[in-house]
Amino acid sequence: MNETTFIACEHCHTEGHVQLPPTGSIGPLVCPNCSHLVTMIGVEPWRPRIEQGVAKMARRQRVGMIGTRKQSWGQSETDVDRDGREAELAACLLLCPGYREEWLETDGPNRGCDLPTPWTLLPKPVEVKQTRYCDDHRGCLIIRPPRHTPGPMRTAYIDDCFYLLMHGQQGLYTLLGWADRPLLLAAGELNPVPVRQGQRECWGMHWSQLYSLDALPVMRGNLTPCG
Repeated sequence: MNETTFIACEHCHTEGHVQLPPTGSIGPLVCPNCSHLVTMIGVEPWRPRIEQGVAKMARRQRVGMIGTRKQSWGQSETDVDRDGREAELAACLLLCPGYREEWLETDGPNRGCDLPTPWTLLPKPVEVKQTRYCDDHRGCLIIRPPRHTPGPMRTAYIDDCFYLLMHGQQGLYTLLGWADRPLLLAAGELNPVPVRQGQRECWGMHWSQLYSLDALPVMRGNLTPCG
């Protein structure tokens, strides 16, 4: 199935709608003009599939199958879920576009493994985080304790994976950078954002301290230029 979406390259400033590689292809998405990894992508073509997942999650919450994911007073439960799903799909389209259908069919807990290693060919699984903010003071990669764990945030809750931070909302996302467990332990801090009533402690770091995409360990397999 041929699918097109918007991309932008920070290296050569190419932008526009392109055709994605076919499902089943191997490798990350690269700019058709300069062959650098693409860092901005739109997920609007998959909005109906995203909304199906959001509605399913809302039904589970209404009947008490799962608890709240809300960590912001300014966002609803559906906003939080939608942002997270769109950011994960955007990361999938950037790092392993050939597995987008597998991601769309995924359903269930996957802490520390939003994108498995067989998809990305990276040495560790990928966990995707999202922020609507990106300035000198706002925009943090945040890790919170797992569900059903008591007490404060612990560094033991930081998984041995690659954490990616996606910035955006409403269908357009940019990969700001990434961190692994050693970087988070060395440069992260407890509660980099205020803990409000009803929220749990967290661990994290400002986006400006993250590694760039160019520093991500070399991906095996062929690079996948978009058309």
